[in-house]
Amino acid sequence: MPILDIGYRNWEGPRSPSWTRCLVVASTGISLVWKGTWTKRLIILLVFPSIVAGVMVGAFEQSIAEQSTRRSIRFLERNSQAQEAMLNAGLDFETIKRDPEQARHFAWSYLLFSLFRYPQAFGMILLLGIVAPRLISYDLRTRAYLLYLSRPLTALEYVFGKAGVLYFLIALLATVPALAIYAFGLILSKNTGAFMQTWDIPFRILLATVLLVLPTSAIALALSSMTRESRYASFAWFSLWLVGQVTYFALRTAHTINRPRASLADQSQLAYGYMMYFSPYELLGYLQKKVFGLLPDYTPVWQPFLFVAAVTILGYSIAYWRVARTLKA
Repeated sequence: MPILDIGYRNWEGPRSPSWTRCLVVASTGISLVWKGTWTKRLIILLVFPSIVAGVMVGAFEQSIAEQSTRRSIRFLERNSQAQEAMLNAGLDFETIKRDPEQARHFAWSYLLFSLFRYPQAFGMILLLGIVAPRLISYDLRTRAYLLYLSRPLTALEYVFGKAGVLYFLIALLATVPALAIYAFGLILSKNTGAFMQTWDIPFRILLATVLLVLPTSAIALALSSMTRESRYASFAWFSLWLVGQVTYFALRTAHTINRPRASLADQSQLAYGYMMYFSPYELLGYLQKKVFGLLPDYTPVWQPFLFVAAVTILGYSIAYWRVARTLKA
């Protein structure tokens, strides 16, 4: 065969279904990420808070079974955010002490929300800041994307395959431990009606995961696709969260100073206003709190959901446009 005849040719062999092609990219990315020793150590370290949450769920179930152990649920009384959530749910601490079984759904939801909101959210920011910047930028710098796209794989499938790596990591970090804690609570419960009281919590966990994974993966991939140097994408990722949080606290502090006599309810309502749109952390926390039923019904729903959906679409669009543009060039 002449050398001039050697080159890229159309694929003539059998093809896998289009919806499974991105899974090949995702599995390749996951295997490469999992080879990193420090990444595995970080994931193991970030799972430990789930053990604490599981112990607290077990302590709550023990307090239902034995009245002498009801002091173990005093963490709800000492936590101001838990008190606010109890008021939103129409409960009070005295009711919980008298009959904790009535508050099972609230207690489990609050503990799982706290897991998503604090340790796992910070862990997600750290883990994605380490893994995500290299997903596309490294391929663009080394032109490794040609190895993917020379096969029957579109730019959109390539982007969603890279996103699948982040989906897997966040599910491993937050979703799997939360579902395990729920199952652990059912096993420890001596009341056969516990499942009927909490049957909706797994669906809330999955919805909270979707709200966490979609916008964050879209932003991370967009930043990774906008530069060939992963360190720039990593810097932009951490700066986004840090600057957003600082801006949120600055605006909230200024508003509080201007209204020193505002009631606690008004001060709490500040977190539900326009200020949370400046902070990805506060906005995602608000939506997850809404999903777990820990906010009043009158708080806004559609505006934050639409905002997150717009950010998600924009992020994936930028990543797709950058990959498709590079391929055409």
